[in-house]
Amino acid sequence: MPIEENSWRHRRLRSELKTLRSDPPEGIQAAPLDGQCCHWQASITGPQGSPYEGGLFFLYLQIPHSYPMRPPVVRFITKIFHPNISCHGDVGLDSIHHNWSLALTISKVLISIQSLLTDPFCYVCMAPEIGRLYQHNHKEFDRIAKLWTWKYAMHDFLMPMQIYPHEKKKRKYGQKSCNVGTDNNQQHHERNM
Repeated sequence: MPIEENSWRHRRLRSELKTLRSDPPEGIQAAPLDGQCCHWQASITGPQGSPYEGGLFFLYLQIPHSYPMRPPVVRFITKIFHPNISCHGDVGLDSIHHNWSLALTISKVLISIQSLLTDPFCYVCMAPEIGRLYQHNHKEFDRIAKLWTWKYAMHDFLMPMQIYPHEKKKRKYGQKSCNVGTDNNQQHHERNM
């Protein structure tokens, strides 16, 4: 790689890191894990009013040597129930795939992902089954997303009882269901994550 590109990358990342440390976006933190700034860890706090509220979600970012000419690879480390995030943590966000721009920064990418938590884009989903649930049974989607948030992203909190409104009924009557998030499908999702 040309020296100019590496020094440009270095200056750009140094500037972005300085901004992230001095004036981080609300609910977002990020820092490099290595001296080359190739591997970063970030965290996003679940937005208020969303089923992810109260959760702390960790992400891994791989910054290519050609950054900012090419976008970072972003993956959720924390499991999350969301139509635009695959069971492997891949994020379906157009700006980090097809519409990357030099004007975008790591901070702006993380803000976009945080925004995606309150406003999923269900027309093109990484998890189509979850997207259909979001569109057709929003109440059930919220219930499962809250449950996953508690289970995987809230390590210091107790489980609120209202997340499990249907569990006693299912156990009492021994019903099995094929809906997303029921015991069988939830185990299927968890095995695949």
